Amino acid sequence: MATRRLTREERRVQTREQLLDAAGTVFAQRGYAGASVDEIAGEAGFTTGALYSNFDGKEDLFLALIERHAARQMEELAEAVGSGPTVEDRVHTGARNWMSFLQREPELFPLLMEFWAFAVRNPRLRPRFARQQARARELVTGLIEAGARELDLELTLPPEQLASAIDALADGLALQRLADPRSVPAELFGDVLEALFAGATKPRSARTRR
Repeated sequence: MATRRLTREERRVQTREQLLDAAGTVFAQRGYAGASVDEIAGEAGFTTGALYSNFDGKEDLFLALIERHAARQMEELAEAVGSGPTVEDRVHTGARNWMSFLQREPELFPLLMEFWAFAVRNPRLRPRFARQQARARELVTGLIEAGARELDLELTLPPEQLASAIDALADGLALQRLADPRSVPAELFGDVLEALFAGATKPRSARTRR
């Protein structure tokens, strides 16, 4: 049977995904500063012209890579925590999901921190990086709001503030664990989240439920 020829748009998407896969490999091996567009294009089997026809440069390519990882991670997180019967179950499931990610892809978080240090010093790049981080927090905010509705809870802190606190806690514990794994037991993140939500939620009153 004859193979269907890809459309121009399908070829463009395929090329973009192959470049992102190659970027993930090269960035992991070389770090953000050490990687070059020539090396990434070569890893993907394309010319630098093909890379620049899909991305504005190394910064744009890295942000697209992080956005792809974040989208996959948040989809996985939402699926993992969305059906838990209690707050405790959901926060521990979410925490295990994050710790599992750090163990499964140990090179990605240090790479993100390297880029974070670069981006916050770059007035041109910082706004886009901040928007990317805000989208991740918005997804966590949505999970918190959905959980409060489904479990009939009232939040005593704004959900977006809780999301920011969770984000900061996840990053901080990840840095500690990567430097000294023994300092962050596997269940510590979940235990701290449970304590955080115990103080930030309460059952809705009968009047509120009417």
